Amino acid sequence: MSAVEVRHVSVDIGAAQLVRDVSLEFAAGQWHTIVGPNGAGKTTLVETIAGVRQPTRGAVEVSGTSIHTANERLRAQTVAFVPQHPIVPAGMKVRDYVGLGRTAYRSLLRGPSTRDHEIVNEVLNRLDIERFADRDVATLSGGERQRMVLARALAQHTMVVVLDEPITGLDIRHQVDLLEVLRREVEECGLTVIATLHDLTLAAQFADRLVLLADGQVRADGTPHDVLRSAELADSYGVALQVVTVGGSDVVVPVTATR
Repeated sequence: MSAVEVRHVSVDIGAAQLVRDVSLEFAAGQWHTIVGPNGAGKTTLVETIAGVRQPTRGAVEVSGTSIHTANERLRAQTVAFVPQHPIVPAGMKVRDYVGLGRTAYRSLLRGPSTRDHEIVNEVLNRLDIERFADRDVATLSGGERQRMVLARALAQHTMVVVLDEPITGLDIRHQVDLLEVLRREVEECGLTVIATLHDLTLAAQFADRLVLLADGQVRADGTPHDVLRSAELADSYGVALQVVTVGGSDVVVPVTATR
């Protein structure tokens, strides 16, 4: 069953075509990662899937909802989006920031309900951040901050979460920690994840499927094993690549000329 359907989507900005006639289906309860070189159109595509950017042509349907004709409240109840550089206001407690994920479920003049508090507490516990729930967001480390941002998205209680480079700026330990949290959400909660990642090795280790984007077009689509070994991968990045197996996992190594 498809959780997300992208039908002939193109996105133009001025004379530049950032996404070109992309059609994709994303199965429910799986992790789909979009990879590709800088300027491939990855961010534009996931922003369009999440409904925060309008396509020039084509349509996106998420969980049966036409995402670009839905109002803002319905869209927030359908898909959660984590941008690469989320705005996190200082002076706010972590618990309150995560609670912003419940905004779409109440009127402007109504405060959080008992159910809202229950969901926020559940998410804080699930992501193991309840211990700093009452701290100011400005005091968090990079890894803690990224978990908090993810917690806000999960508090929206959507079955689809779209993330743009969620591990940017994190060291390797915190990158793996965050990706393991997401993997657990997929396996235990049936979450559908659509993410962009620069690190091909980590993308292959955590995703069920890779979509290779280059020049705004899909160049390869399949299992991580197949996409990493495709001729299109090296061609899209413009560099020779070798895939080696280490401890049962694929590792992508650029092959450079000997000095």
